[in-house]
Amino acid sequence: MGFLKRLLGKIASGLRRPAAYATAEWNRMAARERKLIAILASAVVMLAVLLAGYLIVDSLQEISTSNQDAREALAAIATRRDIYLDAKSRMVSQEARIGVEPPQLAADLEAAGKEAGIEIPETVDRPPTPAGKRYLEHSLDVKLRKVGLKELATFLSKVETNPRLIAITRLQIRRSFGEGDKLDVELTATAYERLKEDRRKKSPGKGKG
Repeated sequence: MGFLKRLLGKIASGLRRPAAYATAEWNRMAARERKLIAILASAVVMLAVLLAGYLIVDSLQEISTSNQDAREALAAIATRRDIYLDAKSRMVSQEARIGVEPPQLAADLEAAGKEAGIEIPETVDRPPTPAGKRYLEHSLDVKLRKVGLKELATFLSKVETNPRLIAITRLQIRRSFGEGDKLDVELTATAYERLKEDRRKKSPGKGKG
């Protein structure tokens, strides 16, 4: 407690001389000069108050805008929750259809063709290509000759509902010459293989010496 008193005493004694000087100068000033200084000081104080008020109002507006954006985002999430859950469910379902073993595209398409009553006379297997860091893309080019529209629709439906995820990434249809409603079809079927952890970690040049 004594230390605090001594500290306050030193501060008061340090301010006493400037305060006395300012008081003496104020007393020596004419009334007009005192009035001008008082007006100037009032203007400075008013500007400081206005500036502080502006900064406070601006800060409050930013907070209000941020809160409004948050409320709108939460409302949008609430209204689209079912859509989000449905999309997430489909994504998980599609992920489950992608295996960790290479797909047997030729065999799967052959089975779909048999169910649709279509023979597959020609297929060309493309080399696997990376699809991001987690997947390997396998594609098969297929040519169908003189197939009916109904049989083609059934074939595509069987391919789409295959337990393994298979996408038709290219489809060209031409009317078969001189065959009425028969069609010649060229398509590319694509399936994916999910890479195992040890395969993902391997670099392309690893093992070369």
